[in-house]
Amino acid sequence: MRPEPTVLVVDDNEDLLETFALILKRRGFAVETAGNGAAAVAKFRQHDFDVTLMDIVMPDVDGVEAFRRIKEIEPGASVILMTAYSDDDLLRAARDEGARCIINKPIRIDMLVKLINEAAAAKPILIIDDDADICDSLTKVLQQQGYEVLTATSGEEALIIATEKACRMAFIDVKLPNIDGLETLLRLKEISPDLLPVMMTGFRNEVKDALDRAQEESAITCLFKPFDPAEALGLVEKIGKRHIRRVNET
Repeated sequence: MRPEPTVLVVDDNEDLLETFALILKRRGFAVETAGNGAAAVAKFRQHDFDVTLMDIVMPDVDGVEAFRRIKEIEPGASVILMTAYSDDDLLRAARDEGARCIINKPIRIDMLVKLINEAAAAKPILIIDDDADICDSLTKVLQQQGYEVLTATSGEEALIIATEKACRMAFIDVKLPNIDGLETLLRLKEISPDLLPVMMTGFRNEVKDALDRAQEESAITCLFKPFDPAEALGLVEKIGKRHIRRVNET
């Protein structure tokens, strides 16, 4: 049985905060609250949440700044921002930096519940390597732990998959035919800006420049072949947290 989606609700309006928390708990969510942006960041350092629902306009640390700090803690965090005001600069910054969505107050509860469920929905892991043995070994280890896995043997195939189904995490071989791993990463990020990429290679020195560029483009790390597939599983468990779907929890 899949656990209750966890939601962090952040608002400096105490009455509204309590109302949201009560309604969402009645709808089956596990809810925690924070009365300001700094408190939200502190809570996120202690626990990871499937979804953060946060007001934009708050004193001291506003919602956009809190959102930035949360993304530093966990790049894949799903954050829904709320506002009763029209601050174009803040809204533009939030959109540019990857907020899942921005909704206007007053908020329809049925729409809010739908958005939270969509944000909390788990996504598969994408493995991209022209070595079938690597794909098979990683797939086996991850599927044994209940994760949904998709595989591609080329960058072109990976892009097709990514346009059809959003993925949370991707393991990308640096040396791929036609479109190399770095170019594949860049194009995948255009499709899914919140994708969490991990590079893989057996050529540590030969592809150093590509790895440096990949890191600049938000690659989490690189696994150097040959590596134990359990190492990849450890990354998924550490970084993916609750954001990647376990098939046996659906």
